[in-house]
Amino acid sequence: MKQFISFVRKEFYHIFRDLRTMLILLGMPVVQIILFDFAITTEVKNVKVAVLDFSKDVSTRQIIDKLDASDYFNVNKILYDNNEIEETLRKSSSDLIIVFEAGFDNNLRHTGKARVQLIADATDPNNATILTSYASNIIADYQQSRIMQQQSPIQIIPQIKLLYNPGMQSAYNFVPGVMGLILMLICAMMTSISSKHSASCVFFSPLFLPTFVASL
Repeated sequence: MKQFISFVRKEFYHIFRDLRTMLILLGMPVVQIILFDFAITTEVKNVKVAVLDFSKDVSTRQIIDKLDASDYFNVNKILYDNNEIEETLRKSSSDLIIVFEAGFDNNLRHTGKARVQLIADATDPNNATILTSYASNIIADYQQSRIMQQQSPIQIIPQIKLLYNPGMQSAYNFVPGVMGLILMLICAMMTSISSKHSASCVFFSPLFLPTFVASL
């Protein structure tokens, strides 16, 4: 036990004596914790939204303005045709597309129901779920305020459509990351093995050199 304690004490002396080791062991983790606290977050902010409005009435305009006024969404593109939807998502011009049906306000006034479609890229399932959930909540808030104003029940029905990964399979997202992590670990291990081999060769070469010279 005394030998173990002496070994631990010796290692601590070596660590505290080397400034670079101290920075790596103490400085880097502190900096990473501070940076990651601000960088790694699941909050959604300033999401690019494209709008395809077949109705172009007061109600759709109010919903679009409500989305754009929030901290979560930024309406950056207006679409005019269904064919533009897939192209917009493929080019990553927008992360979420909102499609209003024709006669949106008229349907609300006469039938009390209207539909809005939320289209998201589901290659990242978690992000797509968060985007559609936030947009649905804002639309529900508008619906509630409209009910309070006109004192009559209405229902805005969000229809969520997820492209490129409708089954919400997270493996499509995690597998490439795990492969990259494994490759990084392999590279680190190969580097340490080669360094160890080089150090061994340097250490043992003076031992064998006199024997080699004597044989000559």
